[in-house]
Amino acid sequence: MRQSKVGKAIQQYFRNTTLHGFKYLSSVHCVDRVVWVVWCCASAWCAGSLCVVLWRRYLQVPALLVLCDDDARTLSYSRQGVPTVAVCLPPDVVAKMFLHKLSSNTTQTEQIPSSLARVLDGKSTLSGQLEILDDLLASCNTTLADMMMSHAPNCDEDMIIKCRYQKRMVPCQQLFEKRLTYWGVCCVMRPDKLLPKFNTGLVSKSHTMQSLELVLQCKRGFYPTVCQFLTYYKGEEWVQPIILHPRHYYMAHLVFTLIPDESTSLVETACSHDPNYSRTRCILHCAEKSCGCRDPLYINRNSDTDLPVCSTARLICLRSFDRMQHEKISCNCLPPCRKITTTTVLESSKMNQINNTIDNLFSGIDVARSLVMNLRVNLHHSQVFLLNPTETWVTLLSSLGGVFNMFLGVGLFSALELIYFLMIKLPVAIRKSSEVDHTNKYTTPVTMR
Repeated sequence: MRQSKVGKAIQQYFRNTTLHGFKYLSSVHCVDRVVWVVWCCASAWCAGSLCVVLWRRYLQVPALLVLCDDDARTLSYSRQGVPTVAVCLPPDVVAKMFLHKLSSNTTQTEQIPSSLARVLDGKSTLSGQLEILDDLLASCNTTLADMMMSHAPNCDEDMIIKCRYQKRMVPCQQLFEKRLTYWGVCCVMRPDKLLPKFNTGLVSKSHTMQSLELVLQCKRGFYPTVCQFLTYYKGEEWVQPIILHPRHYYMAHLVFTLIPDESTSLVETACSHDPNYSRTRCILHCAEKSCGCRDPLYINRNSDTDLPVCSTARLICLRSFDRMQHEKISCNCLPPCRKITTTTVLESSKMNQINNTIDNLFSGIDVARSLVMNLRVNLHHSQVFLLNPTETWVTLLSSLGGVFNMFLGVGLFSALELIYFLMIKLPVAIRKSSEVDHTNKYTTPVTMR
């Protein structure tokens, strides 16, 4: 009796449902039932295959890159204007400044600066010279980072003489600070130091060009040397410094291409949405894990705190770490979703007739030891793209609905029928069957004579 009640409910559902072909499953002919079971299974397989294709396409987050032509929105992305600027003395120059305090044997320490510069640049070098440097540092109870920070020139006194932003003189001591970086000890200026103190009312007047001019004094004692100049935006990868020589006027024209992170995907993608994430730092973190020590100059925030600081000789492993090795040790360094790349064109000319100029920026500078850098960020020729995803959860839902409707006839009415059957009609049929069985179990049959 129980099977009869439930069976009737199921047959009634298949007979009245709007699903394609399911009503023939209750046919009295066996051939009809077999044919429609095969056909329904084939339709369900086709629907499942297409759904897998749609889901994989959704996971890839296909999108259209649209060049932003709205000036207001372009300006909102480009308000960072001048990137982070760093000016450094080469590491070998700084090393020469403090080596005479570690040892009076110049023959012993003669090759150490060049070896240190090569290893910091990721090039192969003799480890014997670096081991000597480690012994000298240990005998004086100091570290490489402390010696470089102590003997590198100060930013506002010995390194950066004058600063001018958007044709307006600004105090350099408020912009630059001496910091340890991946490239050594540098005078670093972050763009937020220009905003809003020195940028009020200037961007609105000339928002297509950001100009920063610096008078740099590159010297080692009484002898001139070169300077390293580099710029980088947040999220930019593998920045290389530019070598600048005294007696020259440099004009650097910088343009950038920005793809902001505007993904609306609800699933995990092949890039990192963390605004503070950097693939460069991730790979450096992998190098530290592989070599078992931390970089003494570049303190990675994601580094394990239990790792010791690398000795100078151990830097050969750390700085020569192949950028592609992170794939072999399963570091999973994803690219950032927000991408920015820069292109810099550098022009230079010798400062021969500086005494005849009427520009106050050049007044009183020592040409033999100084140089002038004019960094111009051209916002008008820079490109800001908008990422418009072509697949969202709305388009995915509509595509899946179309597939199921085409192959199985599943729609809102069919879903309502199925929910009504599973939640109301089928439980009622099961309950009635249970009541009938329970009554029959305790009823004594009566025999009529």
